[in-house]
Amino acid sequence: MKNKKILLVNLPFEKIYEKTSLKGVAPSTPPLGLACIGGSLLQNGHEVKLFDFNIYGTGEFVKILEDFAPDFVGITFVTPLIREAQKVSELVKKINRKIIVIGGGPHCSSFPESSVKEALLDIGVIGEGDFIINEIASGKDLQQIKGIAYKKGDEIITNEREDFIKDLDSLPFPAYPLYEKEKYKVPAAIARENPVAWVETSRGCVFGCIYCNKSCFGKTFRVKSPERIVEEFAEVKKLGFREIHLTDDGFTTNIKRAKRICDLLIESKVNIGWSTITGIRVDRVDFELLGKMRQAGCYRVYFGIESGNQEILNNIKKGITLEQVRKAVESAKKAKLEVAGYFMIGLPGETEKTMQDTIRFAKLLDLDLAKISITIPLPATEIFNELDTKGLIKTHDWEKFKFYSTPSTIYDHQNLSWPTIEKYYAKFYKEIYLNPKFILRRFKNGLVNKTLIDDFKMFIQMKWT
Repeated sequence: MKNKKILLVNLPFEKIYEKTSLKGVAPSTPPLGLACIGGSLLQNGHEVKLFDFNIYGTGEFVKILEDFAPDFVGITFVTPLIREAQKVSELVKKINRKIIVIGGGPHCSSFPESSVKEALLDIGVIGEGDFIINEIASGKDLQQIKGIAYKKGDEIITNEREDFIKDLDSLPFPAYPLYEKEKYKVPAAIARENPVAWVETSRGCVFGCIYCNKSCFGKTFRVKSPERIVEEFAEVKKLGFREIHLTDDGFTTNIKRAKRICDLLIESKVNIGWSTITGIRVDRVDFELLGKMRQAGCYRVYFGIESGNQEILNNIKKGITLEQVRKAVESAKKAKLEVAGYFMIGLPGETEKTMQDTIRFAKLLDLDLAKISITIPLPATEIFNELDTKGLIKTHDWEKFKFYSTPSTIYDHQNLSWPTIEKYYAKFYKEIYLNPKFILRRFKNGLVNKTLIDDFKMFIQMKWT
């Protein structure tokens, strides 16, 4: 097999946050997905380069296409970036029509045929692409490759889906050296040290929240061994990263395993700060685990709380209680961890009372950081399908499905007007962040952790009205 040249492309992620109150604190980190794909390709002897549109512009992209002359260009994208993927595909083909353009990510996995068509791809990868990418690069007959959709003349063929990878320890280490890590910076409001690396310890989520898309990693919880995770932490630190953010859907799904990971991190003295920035469940922690996490270098936990009203939590199939939220937050504080909470507003069944319940509950929790978003019914989720069936989805223009934006052009809420939802969205931030107790605590933490400037940026960009 002749080794191939592959250029991996990260699209301009900040476009997801543009025109939102969070644009100024949008994180900039080396994308883990492309690092995983790159690691697999390098292990098989291919030549790999990475281009990030969050750092460089179109001119530099054209130059690397001409100088590197890749055989394949791989693009990963989420739903609102499908038009950006299309632009990249068009540019690649303009430079050299022989380059094969491959797409992957959650949107491709949810809508493989339309993704190939709309993003002008030659091949779309469905699900986990770690090993599929090597089958494509090897020149294997596309008809024989599971987990892809591809063009055959004017037709788009979709093959049988590949099984999920059972042994995650079989994956090569992510190719972090592909990145110019010094060019990435996460705002101090959400990271203490830079540069920051993403690390995954597991894939899949066994829970059934109606707003989550599980098309990439599925519902089966699969893990890397605690020993492998410690090796990855050590490798990341050795490469010069100074903080780790876990990307797992469920780091604490198996509490016993999570404790073992922490024990090994403590024993090995890796000594690097980390946080559970993608969120963990309040019903999958206990005080012992949280204490071990603190000893192992974790300084902040993020909990997916969503609502302060039990009926709404039941509507979204969250599977937690308000009492479990209180207990988890209390235990985390007792373990001397900073505590952040994720909330949503405009959920199914929401009323002005339930939205006020969420604001009141968030204030009672006395969190170190709180973030709320207006519910976006992402494609291929239960909530999207339900709203679409009822005729409430107003558009399939995926570019409009930006996170943290006002979704009035996307769908109609069943019983609330958008001005009402927006009023409570602004009220949440106003009552949480303008609370004197919260301001004093953030100021003290800002002095200690040197985050005052970023805290100020976050403050002035909040939507207060």
